Amino acid sequence: MATASIAILIAGAGPTGLLLGLTLLQNGVQVRIVDKDPNRHPGYRGSGLQPRTQEILRFLGVLDDVLALALPILPLREYKLPGGKEELKTILLVPHEDPTPPIPYPTSVLLGQYNTEAILRSHIERLGGTIEYGTELRSFEQHADRVDATLVTSTGGTEKTEMVPYHYVVGTDGAKSAVRKRLGFSFVGETRVEGLMLLGMVEVHGLETQHWHQWGAMAKGGLIFMPTEKPSYFSFILSGDAEELPNLLADHDALRKTLQKRTDRDDLVLGAFEAVSLYRPNVRMVDKFGQGRVYVAGDAAHVHSPAGGQGLNSSVQDAFNLAWKLVLVEKSLASPSILSTYTEERLPVIAAMLQKSTVLYDAMRKSQEGGWKRGDELRQLGVNYRWSSIAVDERTPKPEGPESVNPYGSGADGDLRAGDRAPQAPGLVPVHEGEAASLFDVFRPTHHTVLLFNLPAQETERVLVAAKKYPSGFVKTAVILPQGTSDLQVVGQPDLAFVDRDGHAFTTYQVSPEKPTIVIVRPDGVVGGIVYGVGGFEKYFKGIFSAAGVVKQ
Repeated sequence: MATASIAILIAGAGPTGLLLGLTLLQNGVQVRIVDKDPNRHPGYRGSGLQPRTQEILRFLGVLDDVLALALPILPLREYKLPGGKEELKTILLVPHEDPTPPIPYPTSVLLGQYNTEAILRSHIERLGGTIEYGTELRSFEQHADRVDATLVTSTGGTEKTEMVPYHYVVGTDGAKSAVRKRLGFSFVGETRVEGLMLLGMVEVHGLETQHWHQWGAMAKGGLIFMPTEKPSYFSFILSGDAEELPNLLADHDALRKTLQKRTDRDDLVLGAFEAVSLYRPNVRMVDKFGQGRVYVAGDAAHVHSPAGGQGLNSSVQDAFNLAWKLVLVEKSLASPSILSTYTEERLPVIAAMLQKSTVLYDAMRKSQEGGWKRGDELRQLGVNYRWSSIAVDERTPKPEGPESVNPYGSGADGDLRAGDRAPQAPGLVPVHEGEAASLFDVFRPTHHTVLLFNLPAQETERVLVAAKKYPSGFVKTAVILPQGTSDLQVVGQPDLAFVDRDGHAFTTYQVSPEKPTIVIVRPDGVVGGIVYGVGGFEKYFKGIFSAAGVVKQ
């Protein structure tokens, strides 16, 4: 057996696996990323990037590349049939919303999955990582200290087999996940008999690009064209029956004629196709996200309808939640038991997501306007882990379990608690020198961020001394002084010190100058703790850096 110099194997190079790999690499953890498809081309699926996903991409340094290509969600225009040209109605799917201090990215954007993957891949390659296409994880065996993985690489009709040990394996290998099946996990849910669709991209000339375009109800053989970032190409969704659509998948001439017929338009010129595939709605999820040293994420753990654009975004949050915990365990800074919180936190969120996306899908198929409306919860800014066993909240009593809260929406109910998304706060002026910054400039997947809001000098000193007990570089401290502070003396040596020039940090984090507060933000941009002194601070980190010998005495 070969000796592994790489700690973690990721099987599946879609957005979930790539984002997980990038996060691990940024933390200095070496990974191997493989995908059994030698010619991967996912097309335009998974195109909707919700506000929370945009924030995560910013933390990873990827967002600027994404926004340079991304498109807005456009109004949906439905046409009368026959004729196909006269407007029946237009639905504004996402109303215009300006950024606010706590929410810098209020609306979703669209980017074809093939472009999202290319951007993530380029950032991985800058860090020296590679993706091995045409390499399949064929099987694995778990042991107390490793996972022995059997990998097969196909090249030119020949196969090369290797067996390599890894510390951990993560299956991000899609809905038909071999990793999930090998683990023997149940995949509970349903496969819809109705709702078969053909998805893909098609070259279209003669159709304006300021709207999405729909002909007919989706439950009755409807068709939707949506502009993409590739000039002259539209993403399409074609509904139909089980006899018709599989034949069109294999015959693009027949598919072209069918699309032309559905639009009833002779002024549209249809050209080449890309990434055409069949889709049948499945609504399924695992009952746990890992076992031993092997985990699943993304479509390997949950599948659902595309309504509401929650799939890729939920998968991104899976990867970001798991990554920082794997980093700490791999670096022997945390006990492997912290990995159990991956299931504890993500399982209730995914269950809620499946329910919401299914309701939307049913309404969309019936051409009900509510099926296209995008409410606040779908932005995923309210996704929370308030019940998590590693959350510490001295300001608000912690719920006993996820059933006591809305895992998908409570984080946006106006009451900031441990387990919620950590909001943005711009207008932070460095005490000593430098340009104004924001909290999103400070948050990174490589460290916890400890925000010290107006703590008394003695308590600040105690917290800063306590912070130095933890591994260097994994806890970053930031003193936040109230708006209008004239005495700019900072006690001790925090990593950062700011004046909250515009008051956004104190307001957003619901801190009054009379009640000094410590807010601890996890590497995944989630509030891990809200405490009032060094005791609460140490209580939180005792649950994180739990490996023997990590904390200096």
